[in-house]
Amino acid sequence: MTPDGALEWLLSFSDTKRGVGWNRASRGGLEANLRRTRVLLDLAGSPDRRMFVVLVAGTKGKGSTAAMLASILAASGVRAGLSTKPHLQSFRERVRVDGAAIDESAFAARVAEMRPLIHELEERLPDAGAPTTFELTLALALRHYVKERCEVAVLEVGLGGRYDATNASDPHVSVITAISHDHSKELGTRLRDIAAEKSGIVRPGRVAVVEPQAAEVRSVIRAACERVGAELREVRPLAERTALSLRGAHQRANAAAAIEAARALAQHGVTFRTDTVGGALERLEFPGRFEVITGEPTVVLDAAHNDGSARALAETLRSAFPKGRVRFVLGLMEDKDARAVIRPLIPLASAVEVTRAPGPRGLDARKLARLVRVRRVRAHDDPADAIAAARADAKRDEIVCVTGSLALVGRARDVLGLPIAERLWP
Repeated sequence: MTPDGALEWLLSFSDTKRGVGWNRASRGGLEANLRRTRVLLDLAGSPDRRMFVVLVAGTKGKGSTAAMLASILAASGVRAGLSTKPHLQSFRERVRVDGAAIDESAFAARVAEMRPLIHELEERLPDAGAPTTFELTLALALRHYVKERCEVAVLEVGLGGRYDATNASDPHVSVITAISHDHSKELGTRLRDIAAEKSGIVRPGRVAVVEPQAAEVRSVIRAACERVGAELREVRPLAERTALSLRGAHQRANAAAAIEAARALAQHGVTFRTDTVGGALERLEFPGRFEVITGEPTVVLDAAHNDGSARALAETLRSAFPKGRVRFVLGLMEDKDARAVIRPLIPLASAVEVTRAPGPRGLDARKLARLVRVRRVRAHDDPADAIAAARADAKRDEIVCVTGSLALVGRARDVLGLPIAERLWP
């Protein structure tokens, strides 16, 4: 099986409109995700039960927190698998061991191992329909981690928490990052409802690491931990004196959660060396999270796509470039609250180049442009044209910021000639 053929087969289990977490041939709604994934994992040899598992849920900062934890574990000499989503430039980025993306030959081999399991899954659960690409990727990733002798698997939760495919595993540590509004169609519009879904990843007798939250979110998570008997550990952001490679005040909360998760794993016998934490947090290179590309002009790539992440981006831009105005290149998906993303960014904008985010769910550029209330706004069908226009017109004191979706940031990295992040640390 070639790598291209493997990816084509894997993506055939996706809904072309809704993405890799959906499949029109699946049945039973969100509730069936867990049952179908558990059977799929068991057919694959129950790889999740041969490692320690950490689940990372939340609205923003999930990927950064998961990557920080993986880097901390590696610095302690612990071999760890890391599954984050979505990818920027290559699907292989979703499956990493010690920070390195799975290579093409191993990816093709792991996909080929999944193919015979589809028929067995259909026989075991005929009423659940076909799996999704996300479910299959989770199974092949965990199987790969076992083959690579990983001691820990760090898994970023996809949608919500309670019914997400990753929750078919039994996490030894659960992490909940900052919660704000996102996926309102599936999770609801109230923060309390969203928090209830995400707190579904906590487990009896095991540690739940929770970042600072709004009061109503905090009360829901606390109640969930009390209900199941989970040990709640609430963290505070790291002090300013701690050096981080990832920029932004919000990353200090993510780093604190990653450190506490490593400490919780140590209770299960996983090695944790506190003297290596600083170096682990400084060496991490996680593209698309306030990634600064120096040049004329300076370009910032950040995948803010909801209200919370957009506010964090605005705060980080003000801190990093206090004298600079920002030319935004903006593209969002149709299911995002565009107004909520735009609102905190507009006060910084000297101009906005609006484009359609890559993929079938990309919001039409002209529809998005009508929501942007600035004097200088232009719509472009092609992200490359939007990026070129912003760079060409940027004045000496202006920053170009590409934001709104990871898909757009991934396209921007291609346009700027940046290579796939094969490794997240040296």
